[in-house]
Amino acid sequence: MKLAFKLLIPIILFAFSAAQAQKSEWGKIKYEIQTDIAASMGKHTPFWLVSNRHGLSSLDNYNSNLSAGIFRNFDEKRGFTWAYGIELAGAWNHSSPFYIQQLYADVKYNCWELSFGSKERWAEGKNPSLSGGGLTFSPNARPIPQIRFGINEYTTARWLFNEWLHVKGHISYGWQTDGNFQQSHMKNAPEKSKYIKNVLFHEKTAFIKIGKKERTPFSVEMGVEMYTQFGGNVWEKHNDGEIIHQKLPHSYKEYLKAFIPLAGGSESTEMDQTNINGNVLGSLHLALDYSTDKWGIKAYYEHYYEDHSGLFGLDYHYNREGKKTWITYLPWRDGLFGLEATLPKNRFVNTIVYEFITSRDQSGPILQNPCGDMMGQAGGKDWYYTHSYYQSWQHWGMSMCNPHFLSPLYNKLPNMTMPYSRIRSHHIGFNGTPCEVLDYRIMASWTKHWGSYEDPLPTTLTQLSTMGEICYTPAKWDGWKFTLAIAYDHSKLIGKNFGSMLTICKSGWLSNK
Repeated sequence: MKLAFKLLIPIILFAFSAAQAQKSEWGKIKYEIQTDIAASMGKHTPFWLVSNRHGLSSLDNYNSNLSAGIFRNFDEKRGFTWAYGIELAGAWNHSSPFYIQQLYADVKYNCWELSFGSKERWAEGKNPSLSGGGLTFSPNARPIPQIRFGINEYTTARWLFNEWLHVKGHISYGWQTDGNFQQSHMKNAPEKSKYIKNVLFHEKTAFIKIGKKERTPFSVEMGVEMYTQFGGNVWEKHNDGEIIHQKLPHSYKEYLKAFIPLAGGSESTEMDQTNINGNVLGSLHLALDYSTDKWGIKAYYEHYYEDHSGLFGLDYHYNREGKKTWITYLPWRDGLFGLEATLPKNRFVNTIVYEFITSRDQSGPILQNPCGDMMGQAGGKDWYYTHSYYQSWQHWGMSMCNPHFLSPLYNKLPNMTMPYSRIRSHHIGFNGTPCEVLDYRIMASWTKHWGSYEDPLPTTLTQLSTMGEICYTPAKWDGWKFTLAIAYDHSKLIGKNFGSMLTICKSGWLSNK
């Protein structure tokens, strides 16, 4: 801990002095210093004091962190502009005593953006403070460093459909930084275990919105997200103590196969040669929105997929005579269904979010076999978020998806898997502003766990997690913010936990243009 702060303080001072020296050239630069102090009773820190905090959290009953950063946002008045950010953190009772939480540089020309580095981001189409997060991405884990290019905000296609069509999307390549953490986490495992280093990451999205604010308050959004983990080095420890190392291919061909999902080559694993290279997953989105100047309501649906049956609702099977037979699935049996209501201005409630998640089906409990044999390709009995080499959809032990799919850090197992992928969850969150200096937020979720098809729980386990948070922004103390959160869990899976977190934040401007 002392070493972390010794490293943190001089870097922050250097960053601040550099920012001060760039007043005339860079314009407006913001600084932010924040500390979180958590104390709890029970098995862990309560669920909502850990989840969706960009990985800067801990399961330990007593933990704290101190972070500091400087940020420059885009100048939206300019066609060509740039932004940057650096945030460093020292931590106590965390997975690491020191974090480079954010370090990025962005360039923007009109609607096109190019981003380099590690940056905190939020789930597509979800309320950042009240939603549980997306099925493929949420702010639950630490940011992944990446090179990202695309259109990040909806841009009107002025040459099409009389300005009724708006588009956005991006592609990126990056790398996960938790290899040493995985190795440390597994090194004392007395039995079979696995960890992987140098994992490469690919992401692509495409979204459209149909609507024209000047003509109608109604709009429709549709989109797709797709992610791939590929490359890396796997170390597997067997029960007899033997450790086997396998290097997965990561040549330029693998980058292409991640962009256009293709089967692996001769250097790939046997599984990737018969299926798709790497760990591929994604989600489909649909949202209907009705918004006026005073109120609004939005209904949204997100469908998760890992294979053809999940993506298209169809898969095929070859019988012994070589005839292709198509199999139909009902993909809407699994998904995230959400409703967000923004109320007219009042002193009690600003926004209400309700979300329902079900992932029990996973293409059915058994392999589909309409031809009476096991030849060819067939679907069913999926295991969401789990992969034989990459283990699970996680970074630094925290799931990169909706946190209701419990993170590997909750496991008692010597691995980074997510064994509780079959769930049914109800989540509600709402906030308000009783007066100018006070804001509040309340969140509650109830989840039922079945485990997985491969490793079902002996009996279903339920989890109730709640949190109340109040934020005080003194009118006379410019830039200061004090937040107190109290949370409670009641669960046989993660324990009965009760605790609180105090957050103190100071922000301001280092320079003005």
